[in-house]
Amino acid sequence: MRWFVLFFSSWMVVSATTATAATVVTETVGQVAEHVVTSREVQISMVIENILFPPKTPLKGLYEVRPGQPELRQAVTTVLLEAVVALEAENFNVASITTEELTGAISKVDKAVAGKAYWNELEVSPAEVKKFTARKLTAKSFLKFKTNSMTSIITDQEAQAYFEKNRAKFGALPFESFKDNIKTFLAQQQLEERIRAWFEVIKRKYRVRNFIAD
Repeated sequence: MRWFVLFFSSWMVVSATTATAATVVTETVGQVAEHVVTSREVQISMVIENILFPPKTPLKGLYEVRPGQPELRQAVTTVLLEAVVALEAENFNVASITTEELTGAISKVDKAVAGKAYWNELEVSPAEVKKFTARKLTAKSFLKFKTNSMTSIITDQEAQAYFEKNRAKFGALPFESFKDNIKTFLAQQQLEERIRAWFEVIKRKYRVRNFIAD
């Protein structure tokens, strides 16, 4: 057993050294079907995510997350869901993206990462940028398609029932004062439950595994 540990340790050192003086540390963090997801892939995907779909509060520079940081856990979950949604879209041959969309997105990414030290450390190839950008756009498109198909209309009766059940929350004002807001709330709640259930179905279907989840 000791010889195996020594061999494995030596192999890790050699691998790190050959990867440009150990600037990139990567680990296996998950799996979707036969595809193994590494922390490096998650790092790359999250940079692209925040360039193409920036948060409400813009970031100063690239989104950086590294192995060992608490933020990596949520990032892994995000990338695993993205990968499985894109895979489902491909299998059903829906949510295809155009060449123009992909080219425009890649150009936007290339411009944003140019000269950034963090991106250079990851040693991302043009093929990887194209692959992960296409996957992201496909997943976003398919999720929008599924969301639209799962959205339902809440009736006045359903809204009234919620109002009566939770009357204490609404004070003395009549149902009509809250009807539209209640309908919006119930529709969103129902949609989130359906999307969550769908996620669980496709995660089982494609044998999704998260190796750093709680």
